[in-house]
Amino acid sequence: MKKIIIPVDFSEFSEYALKTAAQLAKKHTSELILVHMLEMPLAYSTHDSEYSKSIVFMIKHAEKKMEEITSKKYLKGITIKVIIKHFTVFPEIGDLAIDQEASLIVMGSHGVNHQHSTFLGSNTEKVVRNSKIPVLIVKDELKNVDFKNAVFVSDFKMESVNAYLKAKDFFNLINVKPTLLFINKPDGGFVSTAEMKYRFENFLMKADGNLDNLKYFANYDDYTVLHGVKYYADENNIDLIAIPTHGKSSISKFFNQSVSLDIANKSSYPVLTVLI
Repeated sequence: MKKIIIPVDFSEFSEYALKTAAQLAKKHTSELILVHMLEMPLAYSTHDSEYSKSIVFMIKHAEKKMEEITSKKYLKGITIKVIIKHFTVFPEIGDLAIDQEASLIVMGSHGVNHQHSTFLGSNTEKVVRNSKIPVLIVKDELKNVDFKNAVFVSDFKMESVNAYLKAKDFFNLINVKPTLLFINKPDGGFVSTAEMKYRFENFLMKADGNLDNLKYFANYDDYTVLHGVKYYADENNIDLIAIPTHGKSSISKFFNQSVSLDIANKSSYPVLTVLI
């Protein structure tokens, strides 16, 4: 985890993400790359003098705010790089992460009752859907980023092997053996115990080449994946949830909704999303 990208919009939520990233950086000697996106109204022309004046003003304002942030005590001793630029679309954050050779993006998220801000809400989902590197979403300030009890949620079909391997790399880095969780639903998605065991064994053989992690498999029954994941997490003291995504189309079809973002918005669990 040499480099971590943190989108910063100067809200309390992006600072939650920054504090989380700072703890990870200190543990893994990572460089933090703080990114602020300048958003200009579409009504402006790039050749408009007012546009140029606005850009200069916004850059100076952002630079001042970044100086205030980077001088905070919790960032002391961490190598920090600041990037301030005008992005056309939010998915460019994922492209920037690749250009900077970052291995993780950490973003703040908020619930539906909060006002929208630049890097939060629906824009978090835009980054999640397009990022080829894992995205860690946090809602609250984490006093101690020491994940010990994680879960990887999937349907364990072969298309999710790539996402599993990406999540596994992250889990290995933080020295965690996650529970491999399947939520069994009655409404058309029910899978028998024998069928699920067969599917899971095939999945592990394809992904790991062995069945060593078979002991970490958990089959949990619920009416929806969202409720099943939340209930399982509550009952088992889970502190990190990892979920595969299907890129631009939607959060994994297995979930039929943006489950990872729902969990991030409606609970305090950090969520790691990994692209299939």
